[in-house]
Amino acid sequence: MTLRIIFDDKQTGRKFKFGTQRFAVTAGRAAARSMQELRRLFLREGRADIRAGGNFGRRWTQGLHADIEPGDDELLLQIYHDVPYFRIFEYGGVIKGRPLLWIPLSFAKLPAGQTGAAGYPGGLFRVDRKSGGAPLLLSVRDGKPKFFGKRSVTMPKKFHIREIARNLSYQLRDIYRRFFNAERPK
Repeated sequence: MTLRIIFDDKQTGRKFKFGTQRFAVTAGRAAARSMQELRRLFLREGRADIRAGGNFGRRWTQGLHADIEPGDDELLLQIYHDVPYFRIFEYGGVIKGRPLLWIPLSFAKLPAGQTGAAGYPGGLFRVDRKSGGAPLLLSVRDGKPKFFGKRSVTMPKKFHIREIARNLSYQLRDIYRRFFNAERPK
């Protein structure tokens, strides 16, 4: 059996051109809807993963973004995070102090919005312990310990954002097919 397509006939050519244009619009709509769905799924799963990673609040979950960037005949899902040191929780690794990292004590009751020793209200002073334990920073106002110093801290991997994106990308073909079939003219 041989299948031949001849475009010399104007009627056939016109019908073919109409069909490809009709499906081009359908394919474009299906692609755009597929990327919107992929974005929605990614943000849902990515933010759930961040919440499951430990004590990460709204700043961390809402800081995860996925923007659809149109290009020349393509759509790109751009993934990024507002917190500049997000990657340490994505990969894990060692954070080194200069010379020390000042880590808040769990019972310190820091002022709202205060995350580090720099700019602590009222100031801090350092106490080196004779026992050889980690040095402490105490509040000038109340004399209570607020931070302890370490040369480095090893952070474990807590987020799985890349794995989520990769797994969802494997589903993109099926998502696209579903939207294309729903959009396709009957």
